[in-house]
Amino acid sequence: ADVTGVQTCALPIRRSYGNLGNAYHGLGQFRTAIKYHQRHLEIASEVGDKAGKGGSNGNLGNAYHGLGQLRTAIEYHQRHLEIATEVGDKAGEGKSYSNLGSAYHGLRQFQTAIGYHQRHLEIAKEGGDKVGEGRSYGNLGNAYHGLGQFQTAIEYHQRHLEIATEVGDKAGEGRSYGNLGNAYHALGQYQTAVEYHQRPLEIGRA
Repeated sequence: ADVTGVQTCALPIRRSYGNLGNAYHGLGQFRTAIKYHQRHLEIASEVGDKAGKGGSNGNLGNAYHGLGQLRTAIEYHQRHLEIATEVGDKAGEGKSYSNLGSAYHGLRQFQTAIGYHQRHLEIAKEGGDKVGEGRSYGNLGNAYHGLGQFQTAIEYHQRHLEIATEVGDKAGEGRSYGNLGNAYHALGQYQTAVEYHQRPLEIGRA
């Protein structure tokens, strides 16, 4: 049998399932997204597409996260991480760490979340992924905020802001200002908090 031919024929189909899943995820229709990602996973498994299998596991994790089923999300992200590590997919590995960190954050296990976000940060730095590096700083800031360590949170959000400004990531810049506003509010520095919360409004208008 021509396995290569089978894989080539299946490629557009499984990509379509993955793309449809992502589209429904964007619409907030997570259960429909799950159905499409499951089909993608089945086909990727049938044809031995390890990378596709890993990606679909990651997408399923994100969809279950959207439904608030964080334990299930963690199981899928762990599978994605295992496959990404096995095939040497550093970008996929970094995404898995980030997603695991976010899921554990949702469970309020902030110290565990920090460990995963630190791993994502290391991979982003190694690969020269400035946007990923910035997001890691932002996620670390949020986790330290959850621990009540607001000054440390501010330091991480400032780093996120610097990188977002440097690379022109306006959405990241806006999130950084908002997160800084939240941290200063938690410290009781309300005027400073107001100034930071006004900045995303200015960015949105621009």
